[in-house]
Amino acid sequence: MQKRTLIFDFDGTIADTHLFIIDIYNSFSDDFGYKRIDVRKLERYKDKNAQQIIRHLKIPIFKIPSLITKAKMLYHQDIHKIKPFDGLKEVLEKLKAAGHTLGILSSNSRPNIMKFLDNHHLQVFDFIQSTSSVLGKNSAIKKLAERMNINLNDILYIGDEVRDIEAAKKLGIKVAAVTWGYNSLRALKARKPDFLIHHPKELLLLCR
Repeated sequence: MQKRTLIFDFDGTIADTHLFIIDIYNSFSDDFGYKRIDVRKLERYKDKNAQQIIRHLKIPIFKIPSLITKAKMLYHQDIHKIKPFDGLKEVLEKLKAAGHTLGILSSNSRPNIMKFLDNHHLQVFDFIQSTSSVLGKNSAIKKLAERMNINLNDILYIGDEVRDIEAAKKLGIKVAAVTWGYNSLRALKARKPDFLIHHPKELLLLCR
């Protein structure tokens, strides 16, 4: 069995946070001057990438950094409400036991991620990297690989958004798109990931 370095996105891939984050962003839409997300029309957003959603909601670009900072603070306060996706904890533990290297790369903050992992006794990750990049993770992945002396050919990047697929393709690394997160199956398929994962246990078949 080939030992891989599995790099996971966090929100929408490990943590079931979609509705939780929508509630946070809607709670201060008036303060930042953008449209609220209508949860009744949520499926429409699942076909859009991050840039399209920003334009649709008319979020002022110059306010995004402060918006993210405030969102992370509120996130931390209520993180005890967030759970991992069903079946994922057991799969992560088996992947770790099989000898794979597991890591997280996320635009969420390291304290938020660490608190979530502690809450759910998920001490299986070899590294956790937070990045300030929202629209592109390719440079963050490249820097991480260089710092940890990881061969790009050994990486499998696992995420739930089209931007995760795009970042991986820019680096020429393998990418698995999970269908239980933010973007729709249709949107993910259109970006042609190397693998489409419909249930966490499929990761075990992929990495055996």
